[in-house]
Amino acid sequence: MTRLRVATAGLDLLAEAVESQDADLTRVDWAPPAAGDAETVRALVALYGDDRVTEANGEAVARLQAAEPELVGAGRAGDLVPGLEGKMVLHAGPPIEPDRMCEPQRLAVAAAVLLEGWTPDVDSALSQLDAGDVAIAPAHSLGAAGAMTGVISPSMAVWHVRNSVHGIDAWSPLNDGPGEAFWLGVASWESVARQRELADVIAPAFAAALEKVGPVPVFPLNAEGIAMGDDCHMRHQATTMLLLRHLLPAMAEAAPAAVPIVASRLQTNGHFALTLTIAACRSALASIRGIPHSSIVTFISRNGTDAAVEVAGLPDQWFVAPALMVGDALYRPGFSDEDAAPDIGDSALVECCGLGAAASASSPSVAAFLGGGLADAVARTRSMERICLAASERFRIPTLDGEGTPLAVDARAVADLGETPLINTGILHAAEGGQIGAGVAKAPIEPFREAILALAAGLD
Repeated sequence: MTRLRVATAGLDLLAEAVESQDADLTRVDWAPPAAGDAETVRALVALYGDDRVTEANGEAVARLQAAEPELVGAGRAGDLVPGLEGKMVLHAGPPIEPDRMCEPQRLAVAAAVLLEGWTPDVDSALSQLDAGDVAIAPAHSLGAAGAMTGVISPSMAVWHVRNSVHGIDAWSPLNDGPGEAFWLGVASWESVARQRELADVIAPAFAAALEKVGPVPVFPLNAEGIAMGDDCHMRHQATTMLLLRHLLPAMAEAAPAAVPIVASRLQTNGHFALTLTIAACRSALASIRGIPHSSIVTFISRNGTDAAVEVAGLPDQWFVAPALMVGDALYRPGFSDEDAAPDIGDSALVECCGLGAAASASSPSVAAFLGGGLADAVARTRSMERICLAASERFRIPTLDGEGTPLAVDARAVADLGETPLINTGILHAAEGGQIGAGVAKAPIEPFREAILALAAGLD
């Protein structure tokens, strides 16, 4: 008698019934495309079947592989970022009104107002913000991007990165470390003092070193950092030390008085290179903006209230949905989900560039920090692989025998599979600011679906 052999596709109830009858069972992991939404399926059919989309995405991948972001300078934002002038503060995420900002974002803007001397205290700074006396705009609107709250005001120190292959500039604030810091949504005189030191001492020291050695390619630092255990989002210790090793000798010659301060601050700030990576990734991703019909994701940006997605084929068009809470959360003692703000920051663009969650398998220590192991880290990289079009030719994971990290998030695959990019990120306190934990966030699915529909409409 022939033994019954059955294959089931995505139907667990049927599979369990077959197994209970001792039949040979093959489970096929299948689900309807786009969760069965007919309108999205029609858009996907159009996009997958159009040679213009295929060619556009091929061009986008080629540009990302070829991009060469270089650190060319550091200094005050008002001197380096075109358009940042007057009483203006930039912030992470898409455009938002002051009264809709999450509290950490509001406090970060207030801290910037204090730094600029536009008001004497936090309460009056918040009043100026609410009254419209301080202009606010997304950092992306001026070619910049920042971590967490992402605030940039004219007196703050920023990195200046240039993609030398495509001639594109980007800026990001120097990272001000743990504890009382602008990027973590803390408005205090200590956080203001840190920013003054960054602008008055640390940024000029790096600028002086760069004048002696010339531009510093950033992605090779990231690639070596990955080989040393960084994911280049949640963990940047190796990349930070590599940056210092590269520039410290020139700094010792050009700005010797600053060296002890720089070394001391970096000793306690393993995230110092994070914002340099953000600026580098922004300059690389900006090279694919405006490629007609491309479905590759350029930016994923969150402000603690909204999460927004931009795709290469539709530049300057944000697709927006409510920001989600951070998952796989590990909190500091005394904190829980009830204390947490929703996902925030421009830094998810590093995931679009083959770093962060895409490189999770390179950093078992990040997985351990989140309460998992190497298998969990590999699973996060594989999750990103399913929604990406290519493997990076420069970011390679030693624990996966040198595989390139997943590169070029395809909005089509996201909408098709219902799997959104993972984001290795911190968690801020919803009411007081300050970091209370870390975890893995997910971008909401709705913006990707809306982007797909808009791209398909543009094929006509």
